[in-house]
Amino acid sequence: MPGRQEDKYLIPMYAMDDIREAIAPYVIVDNHIALQESNIYEIRSIYFDSFDLKDYYEKHAGLQMRKKLRVRGYNQMSLESEVFLEIKWKNNTFISKDRTPVKYADVANLLAGGDMEKLLPYRKDFPNSHEKASKFLFYLKRSSRVPVNLVTYTREAYIGKFNHTDRITFDSNIRSMMFPGLDDLFEEERLLPFLERDFVLEYKSENPVPEWFRRIIRKYNLNKQAYSKYVRGVDIHYRHVGDCTKREIISMSHY
Repeated sequence: MPGRQEDKYLIPMYAMDDIREAIAPYVIVDNHIALQESNIYEIRSIYFDSFDLKDYYEKHAGLQMRKKLRVRGYNQMSLESEVFLEIKWKNNTFISKDRTPVKYADVANLLAGGDMEKLLPYRKDFPNSHEKASKFLFYLKRSSRVPVNLVTYTREAYIGKFNHTDRITFDSNIRSMMFPGLDDLFEEERLLPFLERDFVLEYKSENPVPEWFRRIIRKYNLNKQAYSKYVRGVDIHYRHVGDCTKREIISMSHY
């Protein structure tokens, strides 16, 4: 299978407690140590795009095969904050990711062509870091991608009780900022909230959707939707939501 399937649902905030109660018999909290031993945490992503907003418009055009480049961090910044260079690949409804961990303090140096051997020491948990970082840099430079949108949100994460590869997340308090610098990953004051009345439920798995989740879909009349936080994080800053022109967006850029 070419990655995991990822289904998204927009659900009113007032239904969050009901959905949480409905999934409770079938899931356990995802409290991996990387998430500070909590299943509720902040996700912070700077998305890179070309000057003509190739990734943004490919999503609007509904291309089945596409990718996004981002730097992703979690929670609050510290002296030892670790972030990830990520390429998120989408092939129809299937998702895969290339992830490379790097110290936040070293990101700018790495993206500017710094010494990869020094900045990315070997780690057993990420044995192919150099290869994946090189791939990230290739796509970054080939399309002259720059930081376009910072998207931050609160995630509540669960994994399947009977199959730990199943994952359900609730994403809320979604907010964004246009044209961040690399040092803005943990910015808060300049973020603009969007989707305040709804949250995004994501079901991710390498397996077919289990019957218990199908029952929840039917009970609450959930409709699967294509929803990109990056695209909506751009749209919210402009008058024509969902239909921003290149001139409108680029005119706001400081690049």
